[in-house]
Amino acid sequence: MSKVHYVAGTPNAYIQEPGLMKTAGEWIAKFGKRIFIVTGSKSWASVQPQFTESLASAGIEYEVVPYQGECSYNEVSRLQAMVKPEIDLIVGVGAGKVIDTAKKLSNDLNKPFVAIPTLAAQCAPVTNLSVMYTDEGVYVDFPVFYRNTLLVLIDTDVIAAAPVRYLIAGIGDTIAKWYESTACSTGKTQNLPTIGGVQASKLCFDILLAHSDEAIRDAKEGGSSEALQKVIDAVILFSGLVGGLGEDNCRSAAAHAVHNGLTTLPESHHAYHGEKVAYGIITQLVLENRPAEEINDLLGFYKQIGLPSKLRELGITKTLNDEQLREIARVSLSPDGTMGNMPFPVTAEMLIEAINKVEQL
Repeated sequence: MSKVHYVAGTPNAYIQEPGLMKTAGEWIAKFGKRIFIVTGSKSWASVQPQFTESLASAGIEYEVVPYQGECSYNEVSRLQAMVKPEIDLIVGVGAGKVIDTAKKLSNDLNKPFVAIPTLAAQCAPVTNLSVMYTDEGVYVDFPVFYRNTLLVLIDTDVIAAAPVRYLIAGIGDTIAKWYESTACSTGKTQNLPTIGGVQASKLCFDILLAHSDEAIRDAKEGGSSEALQKVIDAVILFSGLVGGLGEDNCRSAAAHAVHNGLTTLPESHHAYHGEKVAYGIITQLVLENRPAEEINDLLGFYKQIGLPSKLRELGITKTLNDEQLREIARVSLSPDGTMGNMPFPVTAEMLIEAINKVEQL
């Protein structure tokens, strides 16, 4: 980002309601009649047949292309070769990596983007960036875009029907916003967008502490309750608003940097994004020398809702050797990551020591 504080706060339009896939075509048709859909097999199945029926009713021509599992530059290039010039909109149907793949594709082609998240697992639908990985799933960087999503369509019935573990991971990813935004904004210009971003992160934090337990219970029963709707808005809309307002003044810090480092371990690829971020939060709090009571309170919340706090809970059951720890640190400290947003310099030695302390908590 340049030194000018660029604000891309929210999507052009954000709609969340039960049964929305039945009328999604009407919303999309307001902006275009020819769409290119990027999705995954499970994601696509979760919106069928209501979504395609609504597209047909609205007179929308569509092409559905499955993505190959990673949000990588190679994958975006593959998809780009398939998009015909007459396409009006790029549509992403799925979770974070699907959404970020379609978002990067839309920006490369200079075509508007529509996000249809099928999980409340992260804020990808409303953020003006894509997190990029290698074809093997190792973090690379996150290009930031100078326009935001045109339209976000969230069917809470679809999200309520999804495996609850994704929702819990989304809560972990969003809890990080409070800790990371306060770290990022320390020593930065306290303009109103920055203050607003930090306040949005605190609102997310308070909502999740108050309503996560109820929302998870309701989701396990497949119910689109008020508590679940509040949690969805916190995880997707207001979480994205944090970085949309504050940009690098309050977007991400050590928690997401540790997530990036953990992607160097193949075993971690079975853990969800928000689960690795949740582990990164604890690591960040140790780096910051936060009081033990504060860390224990957060660990109690983790235990209550089922978030991981140890590497073994992320599927990393073996003891890491020095080489593996240094590789985690190398990627975590990458200049293309977010560790540089911490209010003090973090070294590889500091990070490895913090991870070891987390494992001993």
